[in-house]
Amino acid sequence: MPNTLHLSSAGRWKAIALRVAVGVGLAVAGAVGVLVWQLATEPVVTRSGQETEDALDMEETPFTAGVDYDGTPPAAWKIVLDRPLTPAEQRRLAATVHPEDARDFLTSLGGRTLRYPAAFEGRSDLAQAYFGRDATVLHMDLFSKRKAPLTITWMEVVNLSCHAPTARTVVVFPPQGGADYEGVLFDLARPGAVPIITDEGSHQGQPYFGPRRIALGDGASPGGLRVEAVTRGRSCTWEIKAKYRDAYQHFGSLTLKDGTKPFSAEAAPSRPEQLWYMDASKPDGQQWVPCHVRPEEDTCREWRETRG
Repeated sequence: MPNTLHLSSAGRWKAIALRVAVGVGLAVAGAVGVLVWQLATEPVVTRSGQETEDALDMEETPFTAGVDYDGTPPAAWKIVLDRPLTPAEQRRLAATVHPEDARDFLTSLGGRTLRYPAAFEGRSDLAQAYFGRDATVLHMDLFSKRKAPLTITWMEVVNLSCHAPTARTVVVFPPQGGADYEGVLFDLARPGAVPIITDEGSHQGQPYFGPRRIALGDGASPGGLRVEAVTRGRSCTWEIKAKYRDAYQHFGSLTLKDGTKPFSAEAAPSRPEQLWYMDASKPDGQQWVPCHVRPEEDTCREWRETRG
């Protein structure tokens, strides 16, 4: 410190100490100012960052659906073909003892499998109403990439279009006892139909979106549904309108399809050209009853009564 050379040794040390104290004070004041500025602006920066994240999250598609038609052989079934069986094919079917062998044979001819709906063991009114229907089953997995939670609150059938079945032959192996499934059923005979619960229990037969919801987003597991589409006498294409509410209190809806195509549900014709019905009470070799030849058989009357 050249400007202190004229001072005594003690004076110079006092000047140095004063200069250091002022420097330290300025440094501390600067640090405090920076800290105050950071504290004052941090909420704004944090809020701005959160708003950006929320905006990006909302740009994500709320959810998507992955769909697989159930191809597992059902316990009871109807197989439909778009042509009559030839005399040789009729003889082979009539001689078949085991239903699974008959199903394999008919499938090899191009036959398509239709299912019986859930039995509704706890609801005799629904069991009677749906017994004569044809069911197509699909498994639907619902996915969401959103970080914030959202809830599917409603589903209904939309864009329903039905037409006469193309099948001319129906081969029936009827249920030997009813079975219920955990899932939902859409009645395609009713435009705008909402899904009803097929599970056993007190909610069986009630609309699904009353006691239940489907939660997605926020890392939740995919929502899975076993869906039965039930029709009678008319084959249909259809889609599902799903309504949702998200954590931002936004309400919206999406239309669910099988990729880019509508879902499909095939029906057996009520009066097919050929109708074969398994009657397990008859001896082997006589169990496949040709109802188009012997319509007076009890089994054949049951078909007519349940098909309306």
